[in-house]
Amino acid sequence: MKRKTIAVCVTGYDDQNEMMKVKGALDRCKELGYNLLTFFNSQRKPELNLDLVIPEDIINGEMQVLRLINYDLIDGIIVFGESMLSPDMLGEIAAEAKKRGIPMVDIDDPMFDVCEKITLSNENAMEGVIRHLVEDHGFTKIDFINGFKNNPQSDERLAAYKKVLTEHGIPIEEHRIHYGEFWRRAIVCTKNIIARGELPEAIACANDTMAIYCMDTLKEAGYRIPEDVVVTGFDATLDSAQCKPTLTTARRAIYESGIVAIDKLTRMMNGEKVEYDTSVESVLVKGESCGCVPFMPRKEETYEEKYEVINRFKQFNRYILYMNSEFSNIKNAEELYEPMTEGCRLFQFKKLYVCINIDIQHKQDLVDIDEKNPWQIPDRMVSMFKHGHDIEDGTEFDTKDLIPGGFDDEDAPVNYLFAPLYFKKNFLGYVAVVPPEGGLEGEMFSAWLVAISNNAGSFYMNNELSEAIGELQKLYLRDPLTGLYNRRGLNKFEKPYIEKAISEGKIPVLICADVDGLKKVNDNFGHEEGDNAIIRSSSALIRCFPVGSICVRTGGDEFLVISAFDDEKELKASIKDVYHNLEEYNAISNKPYKVGCSCGYAIVPKDEEYDLDEIQKLADRNMYDEKIKRKAVRKD
Repeated sequence: MKRKTIAVCVTGYDDQNEMMKVKGALDRCKELGYNLLTFFNSQRKPELNLDLVIPEDIINGEMQVLRLINYDLIDGIIVFGESMLSPDMLGEIAAEAKKRGIPMVDIDDPMFDVCEKITLSNENAMEGVIRHLVEDHGFTKIDFINGFKNNPQSDERLAAYKKVLTEHGIPIEEHRIHYGEFWRRAIVCTKNIIARGELPEAIACANDTMAIYCMDTLKEAGYRIPEDVVVTGFDATLDSAQCKPTLTTARRAIYESGIVAIDKLTRMMNGEKVEYDTSVESVLVKGESCGCVPFMPRKEETYEEKYEVINRFKQFNRYILYMNSEFSNIKNAEELYEPMTEGCRLFQFKKLYVCINIDIQHKQDLVDIDEKNPWQIPDRMVSMFKHGHDIEDGTEFDTKDLIPGGFDDEDAPVNYLFAPLYFKKNFLGYVAVVPPEGGLEGEMFSAWLVAISNNAGSFYMNNELSEAIGELQKLYLRDPLTGLYNRRGLNKFEKPYIEKAISEGKIPVLICADVDGLKKVNDNFGHEEGDNAIIRSSSALIRCFPVGSICVRTGGDEFLVISAFDDEKELKASIKDVYHNLEEYNAISNKPYKVGCSCGYAIVPKDEEYDLDEIQKLADRNMYDEKIKRKAVRKD
């Protein structure tokens, strides 16, 4: 029986929100024997208080990992719709899921209604905090520091504050409502509260970050918590349990929402009817900041404990510097990814695949951009890094399988995370990771992905630049219509060629050629047909003179060939071949005109000084004599 596979679409991956939702889903999947495939965007939406706009190319690059989803492999989908960088992408996933009959659940998203939902109840959680202050502590003077104005989550939390006060006959006083924008503006709000001259009994904050800023500001002003004023938060972040005093807060059921989402998908996959919106209730977490939990002396931290996070960031920064410095020495794509070995050790990956766009890897430069669809994902990828598996570098596989060989041969349920690699308007590929049991450090992982993408993109772009320089040099020396050398190419190669022919005992020859009747073709049939006559004549010259001859377009309908022969008989045979080649073309072209060219030649003397300009003039005169003879025969 085929193992069920769930796809999770994640934007950002911090350890207190997205990762906890994914962890809940993963733990439940393990219990049920499901595969979990997480498709990860490293870029987050900017905070509402920041005047930032993510460039379109970055959004497009991030979205490509979501387009890797192979719906033939997937039995259920979880999205976090509100945080997704592109609402259009959310709609695209929902439409594809609906078309294929794949159940889909959206967690913690008050903005979009595209599928069944899991709601983390902000209102009930905030109600629980405010009820605790009113009913358990008997407070009636409670200030509220909210997030942003006109924000769905802020509005819910403010509504809960007002609802509880109204139920208990406590008047709503607008001067007690403040907006800390979920961050440092809470400092200003707290200072404004202090400036009123009379502290409230409690200050309830709409998230823990604002509550901690609030407590710091109160302590700096000489106030004690909770003796002088109680402070509460919301979210139960890690910081809420580590600050002094510990914070009374509400824990949103973030971890539990992942579990509930898998259970809901399971019922939907089994064909059961489910409620459209499932609410997951939050719980009150009592701390020292309201006085319900007595102050507990903190265990003195060791140096290692105190600086563990700082030292880990230092270690990571040193690694990124090492990886970037190593990049300057790489010679090929295999060396490009070697520094990732240290990243695997640092992040403790169980497996890592680096999957590169086959067009880019084989060409070793950035592919030509299709302006109509610059982000097209190729049908095939190349695995370019081996860690925790035995797939050799350079192994090709179908993109739809996501990793070489797919997941069918796995003995146990799998847990893979996929993240995009892109550079400017190029989809480079993606990484496929089996993360450690404790999950990923999202911010560092995101920075690591950016460093890999920039290094890889620069490597392929540098190769493209080298190739472009070569192409420019070709353009500098060649005629764009025929591909023959131009006069610059002639000046560069004519003397070395002739000297080499003389040293090999051959007869060096200059052949002048001219397209017959080109003006008539242009006047009667247009310049496109005239160009055709030029191209066909140049093709005949290339085909019929010896390989390695220097063929030059010297003017509109004029050519010069520098070649070498064993004798003059061989030379004349080549000229006849040119005429015959064009006659064969005329026989099958169905053109209303005949293509022809006349050739005249002059031999470069071996044993005396020569003037190439004079020899070319002689060849040119001989060509015009030949043209007159051929015209007389044609009678045109």
